Amino acid sequence: MPYITRNYTIGPNDSGRRLDRILRAVCADVPLSAIYRMFRDGDVRVAGKKIDGSYRTKAGDSLEIRLPDTGISDKPPSRPSAAGTDAASAFSRMILLETADIAVVNKPRGMLTHGDGGVDEAAKAYFSDRADLSLAFVPAPLHRLDRNTSGALAVSASLRGAVAFSAALRAGAVRKTYLALLGGDMASEETWIDELERDTNVGISVVGTSGKRAEAWAEPLLRSGGYTLASITLGTGRTHQIRAQAAAHGYALAGDAKYGGRALKSGYVLHCASLSLPPMTEDDEARVVFAPLPSRAIGVLEAIFGDDFRERIPAGTAIRIGEIDRKSTDRLD
Repeated sequence: MPYITRNYTIGPNDSGRRLDRILRAVCADVPLSAIYRMFRDGDVRVAGKKIDGSYRTKAGDSLEIRLPDTGISDKPPSRPSAAGTDAASAFSRMILLETADIAVVNKPRGMLTHGDGGVDEAAKAYFSDRADLSLAFVPAPLHRLDRNTSGALAVSASLRGAVAFSAALRAGAVRKTYLALLGGDMASEETWIDELERDTNVGISVVGTSGKRAEAWAEPLLRSGGYTLASITLGTGRTHQIRAQAAAHGYALAGDAKYGGRALKSGYVLHCASLSLPPMTEDDEARVVFAPLPSRAIGVLEAIFGDDFRERIPAGTAIRIGEIDRKSTDRLD
């Protein structure tokens, strides 16, 4: 069988990754068993030397791959389609902060974090030129917001940013503060520390006697007619954490039928209002990124707390809602 040789140069967004993982991206049509056979047979070389799949790449490495020339091609250059251009424009309108390593966007309610029409697809389109310079790196959301939760969401713009953010998240150095419309009258600050279990049969999280530790701090900002507008800061990041803990402590989100919330025609209001980030690199600085409320949420809160509710938010909270985000439009469920 005739063979061909492909030559690549490892760039910054592939540096430090295992070589076998890079080959799985470059040779997506090649079975995994065949990829490891290529390593054993010496068909994969770095700087002309046979190398193991566990090798951690370095920027500037010269990679040589010997492949059968039937049905295998280089990673094709991406050419933006009309849909891709629209997705890139949508991502651009959502951006709150952009650096060389990370972007923070204001995700609209109704948009998936991952999936068809999601933030991940928009990020790929927006960063398409940058992604084309890499063999395996794909810009993507670094944490998750539920479909009907809006607000600040971090997205990787480089491998360095993805690694740094993930490490900061594990260390508890990233702080997320939400604005939530709760059912019930919360008179004072509360600390919620629970064990959350996931019921995959019905797709909800429940407070139980075992599971993963969940920490949150809730502060009432405004109260009226059996509703509380609260600031909730997370100490952990569990699936449906705020929705499940609020319900367990007697304050289910208004409009959140899945967790027993009181009826609210417009659906629940849960918005990641601020994201506190530590320095991502040595030459970076700590930041707090504020996400303006979407106009729909403003309308819901004005109807409950009055047109001047923003002026009545206590000073010194981690919430800034003086602005309305009119750049992005909430999607329908």
